[in-house]
Amino acid sequence: MRLRQLEVFRAVMLSGSVSAAARLLHVSQPVVSRVIRHAELSLGFPLFERTRGRLAPTPEAETLYRQVRRSWREIERVDALAENLRRGGAGFLRVAATPSLAAALLPDALAHLHREHPAMQCDLWAIHTPEIEDRLGALEIDVGVALEPPARVEITVAELAASEIFLATPIDWRHAGHPDRHRLAARPGITLAESTPLGDALSSVLEEANWQGVSRLRVQTYLMAGSLVERGIGYAFVDGFTASSLDPARVALYRIEPPVPVQLRLMRASGVAPSLGLSRLDQAVRDVAAARLAELPGRLQPRPLRLGPVP
Repeated sequence: MRLRQLEVFRAVMLSGSVSAAARLLHVSQPVVSRVIRHAELSLGFPLFERTRGRLAPTPEAETLYRQVRRSWREIERVDALAENLRRGGAGFLRVAATPSLAAALLPDALAHLHREHPAMQCDLWAIHTPEIEDRLGALEIDVGVALEPPARVEITVAELAASEIFLATPIDWRHAGHPDRHRLAARPGITLAESTPLGDALSSVLEEANWQGVSRLRVQTYLMAGSLVERGIGYAFVDGFTASSLDPARVALYRIEPPVPVQLRLMRASGVAPSLGLSRLDQAVRDVAAARLAELPGRLQPRPLRLGPVP
């Protein structure tokens, strides 16, 4: 179906009659009837049953309309973007971030961006790194924000900020003394359910130190792990950006030695020229990440967790 046919078909489905659709579209009734007839001829099946001057949609029309409604939202976004650009707006970005970053870091970055460029439009996704890569490769999104390095060579990466993995424990545990490896071995641990490059790097450090911690709970994201720590359920190793978002009244944070580095990365498809909006998002994420990380030293407990053997 042509775009004009989709527009008229949608108007008839919304309004329930040719006359009402004509008023909605500011055209004559014969124009609506003619477009519907042409659409039916091109499709090879009727869209409406005509009885006593009324149009009743056929089952085929109902099925088609479900997809038209989904597609029409995208057409409306194109119209809105064109109007935004006509008025000198900042453009439109499709942004994906891993779930923890989408909840703990990206909202502040987008709030900063909106204050500076209120006309800018964004579509947002909270998805894991492999799906971010898939959508970048298919050009379904413009930019991804993640901690894991991409596996695809056609993804261009910019490193925005450097942090590390921290130990997070319920604040009340401090009364039992410093959380060394022996004390933590008797406590419930919270770990990620799925293997990731960052998780594998942490696992290598723990295995080399002959870490004896026991995982009692497995979760999908660092932010979920941190939320469970806030509720006193157990301890977790989390990235610095998640750590900075945890409630200091409920969570104690410790550096670990040896450190496990973490890189905040902005990813985009190679060969696609970066837009002005993307460069603005890049700077906003850098600024917010730097501000968050600058607060961490003041929140850390004085003694780190040493993963090596306790003397």
